[in-house]
Amino acid sequence: MSPGNEIVDLGPEDVRPVTPSEPGVSSEKERAATQPPAEAIPSSNSNIEGLPRATFFGNAYDLTALGALVSGILVLGSCLTCNTATYCLPVLPIALGVVGLVAANQSVDARRTRIWSWIGIAAGVLLILLALAAVVLYVAFVVLLVYLGELE
Repeated sequence: MSPGNEIVDLGPEDVRPVTPSEPGVSSEKERAATQPPAEAIPSSNSNIEGLPRATFFGNAYDLTALGALVSGILVLGSCLTCNTATYCLPVLPIALGVVGLVAANQSVDARRTRIWSWIGIAAGVLLILLALAAVVLYVAFVVLLVYLGELE
């Protein structure tokens, strides 16, 4: 391969239309198979099929960066509050899940938004129940030790 003809990996989410001048595309049928239809390419100014316009448009790499941002903010908040912010973490998915359920009709994919919101709410409730169970078991253990006379 000559230096000017390197193949660039655009990643799994990027699609690059093939132009007729590129080598390796010999027929009109191959070009049509590699190019997405014009209506499949979303425009930032268009509203496809009456759906709400997406305020965030990205791929898996964008979501990874968003995860890095959120986790960085959580770690920073935890450090700045001497780790007391972690006590609020089980409440966060419940609050965000309720917001997601209320606003699901305005989302791009309402079904996905509802499912993810319910999963977040369930995870938050499960963590709160586990914390409450740990507190109850600890208190029961202390009461049992006092009852048996081990602690006076």
